[in-house]
Amino acid sequence: MDKKDGPLHEMPQKSLRRAGEGKVVGLRVKCGTLAAAMLLLLPLTLLLAGCGQSAPVVELAAVPDLAGLTTQQAGDLLREAGLEMVTAMEVFHDTVPQGTIVSTAPSSGEEIEVGSTVELTVSKGPDVLPVPALLGSAETDALAALQAQGFQAEVLRDYNESVNGGSVCAMDPAPSTSLKRGSKVVLTVSLGSAYVTCGTCGGDGEITTTVTCPDCDGTGTCFT
Repeated sequence: MDKKDGPLHEMPQKSLRRAGEGKVVGLRVKCGTLAAAMLLLLPLTLLLAGCGQSAPVVELAAVPDLAGLTTQQAGDLLREAGLEMVTAMEVFHDTVPQGTIVSTAPSSGEEIEVGSTVELTVSKGPDVLPVPALLGSAETDALAALQAQGFQAEVLRDYNESVNGGSVCAMDPAPSTSLKRGSKVVLTVSLGSAYVTCGTCGGDGEITTTVTCPDCDGTGTCFT
């Protein structure tokens, strides 16, 4: 082979090596750029993936109408609806019978999550008390007793032949009557006897042995 041919055969090999090296370098640059782009897109990909997930389903139940029911009846209906109950308070009520439901919280018809608790307000019935027995009691004692039980008092006065003055001789309503707290009880307080000693005869009934006292007609007492 000619010597001149040697270098000519080597040059293409070198060119090929350089070209090969250039291709490798170019491939590395492209791979690095792709990796960086993927890192930048990763948060967006995760966000979109999360948006695709369905939210947990919350099962709801409507609070049933429990007004006027007993606590046992209310509990049965609430359990059927998948709800719990608790007695929040007891209140006096003039029209709702004792032991039955006055109201609920949440109110009937409201939709709440299954398993939630419904608070019940239960009636204690009317706020009534028996009227205390105060006949024969001193006026001050009778007034104090009525006030202690939440009653109002009205006092009337009248003569009474059997009850000493200053004591209760009549009541309205009568003792032991059931009466709503705050109602009025009328007390009649005795002024004592309506009769006094006759001032003309001094209670003897006679002015002289032969003349009957004209003021008391011989009784010795005069009606006031």
